[in-house]
Amino acid sequence: MTTDTDTSPFAALRARFPGTAQRAHLDVASRSLIPASSLEIAQAHLQERVNGVIDKDRYFGLVETVRQSFARLVNADPIEIAMTKNVSEGLNIVAASIDWRPGDEVILCSDIEHPNNLYTWRNQERLGVVVRDLPSPDGLFPLEAVLERLGEGSRVRVVTVSATSFKPGLRTDLHTLGRACRAAGVHLVVDAAQAAGITHLDVEAMGIDALAASTQKGLCSLYGMGLLYVRRAFAESMTPRYLARFGVTIAATHEADYDKGPIHYKAGAQRFDVGNYNFLASALVADTLSLLLGCGTPAIDRHVTALATSLADGLAERGCGVVRPTGAIMANMVCLRIPGGGSAPAELQRHLQEHRVQAAVRRDLLRFSIHAYNDRSDIDRAVAVTAQWHERQRA
Repeated sequence: MTTDTDTSPFAALRARFPGTAQRAHLDVASRSLIPASSLEIAQAHLQERVNGVIDKDRYFGLVETVRQSFARLVNADPIEIAMTKNVSEGLNIVAASIDWRPGDEVILCSDIEHPNNLYTWRNQERLGVVVRDLPSPDGLFPLEAVLERLGEGSRVRVVTVSATSFKPGLRTDLHTLGRACRAAGVHLVVDAAQAAGITHLDVEAMGIDALAASTQKGLCSLYGMGLLYVRRAFAESMTPRYLARFGVTIAATHEADYDKGPIHYKAGAQRFDVGNYNFLASALVADTLSLLLGCGTPAIDRHVTALATSLADGLAERGCGVVRPTGAIMANMVCLRIPGGGSAPAELQRHLQEHRVQAAVRRDLLRFSIHAYNDRSDIDRAVAVTAQWHERQRA
């Protein structure tokens, strides 16, 4: 089978990530590899600080480059992008800024979500918000059950879901969900921790009202920086719970200027910017966003999904417990349920590490996750090493 894996853009991209020569790094859902160019960029940035000679206007320019590039990545306007520390902060900014009324409802599914997209909304219960936690008996987002709750007379204000689930790493049908939410006047808030830079996301086409991402996973950069998309009309209906100089519009231009007049929030999501930015992380993610945009997320999505499908098929053929329920939409992840449970997933993880394959254990599953720098050799190694361990266990 010929896929985007075999084309030169992905071979060239892989060459930018020397970590790919060390092991089959199939763990982008925990953290990505970073390119070799990050070392040079970081060294130059830190040397400026060591020398005490910096150009802060240029640093602010880097931030705006990142804002514009991420907007391109998800098909948004730069004015709809705020800078954050991580996904959790982005989700909390949205949740804390909505004008909740007692009895308003949030729909989520804790069976497939990371806890940080649960506590955010549970924290609003103190305001009288009702969190509807719908079950997922098969590992899929309960789309039909959600659609039933969006009917006439519903008190639902927000539906929140991951674009690709934390566990078992399956894709959510955001097009269908977004259309239904928009028709019902409900806000769709998306955790893109496992999808940004990997899965093709189009906030306009998918009807997404807010989307939170971070830079250490699919954006191939550091911990400690995030990006938040909020649709302009939605953002401008909210009052920020934290406010700083960068979130307001005043006649003066310096970052330390102050205006005693009425507060005018910045347009769109930029009202949520608070304090100075992570300039080092901005310099690095500006570089990696350029790499990702050069490939294009539609091509990256095809590439990683094809590899994930090959991995799932190969493991299933060898009798491994691939979690792939009927109706699942593949993304870039493959999860295994390990016979015996208990410590068995961690034992398999150690076996993989000994044979230069990096994967993660999440709850009772072993999780492989794929990015654009992976290729078929990584998949073949993961299948062979995993099957070897299973055969030993059966013996």
